[in-house]
Amino acid sequence: MKIGLFSVSHKHKKLFDGLGEALNIEFTFFRYEQKRFRVSWDIVRFFPKVKFSEAIAYSIKFFEARKSLTIPKQILYVYFALELFEKYLRYMLTLDPKKDYYIFWNGKKPRHLIAIQIVKLWGIEVRYMENGLLPNRLVFDAKGVNFENSVPRERVFFENYKARGLLPQTLIPRVAYHSDKFKDERITIPKEFIFVPFQVDYDSQILLYSPWIEDMRAFFNLIELLAKESDMHFIIKEHPSSRKDYDDLHKKSEAIENVSFVNGYSTQELIEKSSAVLTINSTVGIESLLLKKRVIVLGDACYAIEGISKRVSNFQALLEILENLENWKVEDSLRENFLNYLYFDYLIPMEDCSPKQFEKILFNRGS
Repeated sequence: MKIGLFSVSHKHKKLFDGLGEALNIEFTFFRYEQKRFRVSWDIVRFFPKVKFSEAIAYSIKFFEARKSLTIPKQILYVYFALELFEKYLRYMLTLDPKKDYYIFWNGKKPRHLIAIQIVKLWGIEVRYMENGLLPNRLVFDAKGVNFENSVPRERVFFENYKARGLLPQTLIPRVAYHSDKFKDERITIPKEFIFVPFQVDYDSQILLYSPWIEDMRAFFNLIELLAKESDMHFIIKEHPSSRKDYDDLHKKSEAIENVSFVNGYSTQELIEKSSAVLTINSTVGIESLLLKKRVIVLGDACYAIEGISKRVSNFQALLEILENLENWKVEDSLRENFLNYLYFDYLIPMEDCSPKQFEKILFNRGS
């Protein structure tokens, strides 16, 4: 069995090197095999079939969300057209068309856009992996990650599913990119509040699956409007992995009586102390379900299922939910069934998964 892994992380290489040795499986890591070269007529044959325009549009969107630069779109278009064409040539000459399938870590990064198309044009199947959605678990899916994953979306599926065991109750903190922002400054938080976890502006969760909240500044503007219409206090925490600076929003919040940034508390503590969690589509939403909290979802998410969370697509509907929060009857059994399905059936155990278990997953999952 020959499996290609497209990843930029040395950590992933180490994981699969160990599995490959234990299972006698050949894993090829594209990042570490870039010196491989072969002649391919597919370069000419596949070129008209590759959707460069979609890849260019997404790359521009990703760049603009990540960088605080104002560059004309025409210049960005030319730049990314050339960059993606170079990637196309390089991938065509280095990726191996004789693999049984390729694993992409996440699969929604700009660097993946061309490679995935090439692999599929060769008729090779693709699998997607990522950390999450619950503590010490991995995603391994033939459809994708996050909103594109293969988790059922029908309420009836989880009504008929039988819970299997105890779920974890301790979350794993993320390592902060700007550690100084998340130092333990214990400011007083109100007894009742809505927890609002920020996300990464340039993550695919926001770029692709957030139809009415463009970025975290738009999210803050929404919270500001809610604060004017509601007596509820809103506690915001920045995402530890974000490289964005929100000092201007911190200053704005200081002038709003019922909006506060609180980075010094752990996410778990803020979830546990909150009355509800308001998220676009963060993994924090699933973690909040795990900790038995009401979850309001503003974007597209695999857990935005009636009875498990509440999906909201406009301001008035959101305000109405907040005003009637006490009347929200949580369906505990449905939520538990959903989380049990994720934890025991869908996700891969990260720490206690033996090589033989992983072998079964690699060969049978997503087929």
